[in-house]
Amino acid sequence: MSDRIFYVEARGENDRPIGYVPAKFLMRGGSYVMNPTPGGSQKSNLYSDDSGGSETGGKTANPYNYLIVPANYSEQNARHFAAGIADTFGQVYPEDETGTTGANRAREQMTEAFVQGGSQDLQRHPQWGIPEGSVVPAFVGGASNHLGYVTGFAGLPVEWPEIAGGVLNTVNADIRQPIRRLALKPSTSIDASGPYGLSPQNYANIIQGYADGLAASRPQSSYNDYGDGAQPQPTGGQIGDGSGIAGWLSSLSGVDPDEPTPPAWPPLAERPIRYLGRRTQ
Repeated sequence: MSDRIFYVEARGENDRPIGYVPAKFLMRGGSYVMNPTPGGSQKSNLYSDDSGGSETGGKTANPYNYLIVPANYSEQNARHFAAGIADTFGQVYPEDETGTTGANRAREQMTEAFVQGGSQDLQRHPQWGIPEGSVVPAFVGGASNHLGYVTGFAGLPVEWPEIAGGVLNTVNADIRQPIRRLALKPSTSIDASGPYGLSPQNYANIIQGYADGLAASRPQSSYNDYGDGAQPQPTGGQIGDGSGIAGWLSSLSGVDPDEPTPPAWPPLAERPIRYLGRRTQ
């Protein structure tokens, strides 16, 4: 199935559109991935070209609330990056006076890659087709899902992205944005009401991505076409101590192979966009 390429806004320092970047709906294993937060990926308008043509509201262009990622994003590249992190994590180093171990080095690599503006920041880094110094709001759910996926595939603790992301989000909400308001600069209201100080949407996507990454990391099994292998599912006591993945799996379905494809994109100029009704049960 070929990717459907469209465009989304990149916003600059003053939260004004400064360009349009190529994007697509996230797919894994040949199926589209839904945002676990209702309406979470329907807040951004979609466009047919890099000039902002054929502007269409998210609820119309993305009626099934699929996650949106950069057009050049691929699951294969995500796995390749995660495999490198896993290799570092599994190494045994002579511990020096600073306490350097494989786990510490893996944590440093993840921090460097996923910090704002890092190479794996799907919302900001130029390698994803994003203008320097701008941010793409449409990628917020996909960025968190990608973080969770890499963490799970690499076999790292789910608490790493939860706690680190929560700290950064809380600092942004409680310190950075208030300072901007005091300086009479444009500011943003940051939601830090979720676990660890994350926003509920970011937390839900990290957990969903983590579950998908864990499943993808397991060896293929002749008894399971989805590659989950024969290993048992982790429990709350194993991951997150009851506050992480186990309590969310029932509500975060991740990839749903029964989901229909989104509307054809870009729209034909001579044919108006019509709202597509949701599926009936």
